[in-house]
Formats: sequence, structure tokens, C-alpha cells
Amino acid sequence: MTSLGSKEVMSKNLKLYVERSHKDRKQICNDLGISYSTFTDWYNGNKYPRIDKIELMANYFGVQKSDLIEEHKADNIIQVTGMVPILGGIPAGVPVLAQENIEGYLPVVVKNPEEYFSLRVHGTSMINAGIPDGSLVLIHQQPDAEDGQIVACRVNGDEATLKRFKRVGDTVFLMPDNPEFDPIIVKCSDFNSGYAEIIGVAKQVITELK
Repeated sequence: MTSLGSKEVMSKNLKLYVERSHKDRKQICNDLGISYSTFTDWYNGNKYPRIDKIELMANYFGVQKSDLIEEHKADNIIQVTGMVPILGGIPAGVPVLAQENIEGYLPVVVKNPEEYFSLRVHGTSMINAGIPDGSLVLIHQQPDAEDGQIVACRVNGDEATLKRFKRVGDTVFLMPDNPEFDPIIVKCSDFNSGYAEIIGVAKQVITELK
């Protein structure tokens, strides 16, 4: 079987990730700041993008540059079920998935991907849980949690954090997994009043090798 040319490979891979993003080409062009005609040339295999544009698209789709430029056998491709937004942090006082807080998209293999988002972690308070600074954490959006689960939680009306949930009586302890940090103590009544809020529960951690 003859291998595809570089433009054809790019076209095939680009069509795959556009489909999995569940976005139309105009929306993707707006998000990336690329003209529709230029993107269409890449999409149809008429032209080949510069390396900086390949990197831009790879970051946007949450894949490696090689996923866009290399030919892959069908049996080596993970069947992604959807794309979830990557947030640079937990926004406070605004909807979690506000467009201006989205820095890209992550391919996932989960049921109901629309119920998830991914969070870029800043800091080392959860490092002993295998969540280093700069890692991505896949979060299932839900308003409650069980003891021991790691939650994305808004506290004190506007601050946001990623900690392990522990309830004792009428008090919630948001526990770090690093002895250098102190727990955050929140009254259960604060969750009822909206002063504190569980945004979701961590399900998966993605880190880069160093």
C-alpha cells in the first residue's frame, strides 16, 4: 500500500481531530485566529501549514505535533469519545467553562464527555497524590463528593483550590497531599449558602515526562 503524501496525511489527521472536537471549521478558525480559506487549504490537502501553525493546532486539539503530521494505522488510534476544554485555572465568580478561560482542548475516552473539563494545576500542594505543578487533571463536573476524593472546590466566596475532601461532623477539611501545606477548613453550612462550592471530582492526571 502506497504511503500518503505529507499534505494528504495532514488533511486526513486534521479532519479526524476536527470531527472529534465537535466544532465546525469556522469556530476553530476564530479560536485559532487563522483565516478560513487557509485552514480549508490544509483541511483539503491543498497546502501544508508552517511548523508554528502545526504546533498551534496540536495544542488546540490537545495532541502531539506528530499526531497531525504522521500517518497512523487505524488499529493504533485510540477511539476518543470527545474533546474537553483545558482551563488554565479554576475561574472564580464566573462560569467554569467561560470561553475566555479555555486555553485548548483535551481528547478523552469517557462516557458523556460534555460533563468533564480539564484543569491545569498550579502549585505543589497535591504532589504526593501524583499531581505535580503544571499537570492536567480531568475533572467530572458534580456538586458533591465522597470522603477521600480529590475535588476542585471554590472556597471563601472566590478562591479556588484542588484538594482531598474530608468531612467530619459539620466541618469539611480540604486536605493537601503535601506536608508543607495546611488544610483548608470550611463549614458545611458554607456549601449550603454558596460561600463554598464543589465544582467537580478529579478522575485522571496527565503529566509530561521530564
